[in-house]
Amino acid sequence: MLRRGQRLRRAREFARVRRKGRSWRTELLVLQAVRGAGPQTRAGITVSKRVGKAAVRNHTKRLIREGLRDTLGQVKPGHDIVVTARPPAASATYWEIRETVEGLLRRSGLLQEATRDA
Repeated sequence: MLRRGQRLRRAREFARVRRKGRSWRTELLVLQAVRGAGPQTRAGITVSKRVGKAAVRNHTKRLIREGLRDTLGQVKPGHDIVVTARPPAASATYWEIRETVEGLLRRSGLLQEATRDA
């Protein structure tokens, strides 16, 4: 579960990311990101009715939330991110979702490079 401070919660916060942010797409997901107002990175998830009925949408949202939670600590601070599920995400596994989230964050340039101690 994403902590309260890590979530986008209001419709206007989602709208701001959609209006001002850049987007990156794959077959499963769309990532939109914009520089946030605060120092913390926040994320939101949307899953439309095109993905499936309520149970399918909720399951898809849980998979995306877990994939985001696992990688959100590596994201550069101060960004607002919205992840939108596309219909094929309904049949994707957790590992496919997580790999897609990580790939989108890497393509967007939001992932911090891991520092290696020599």
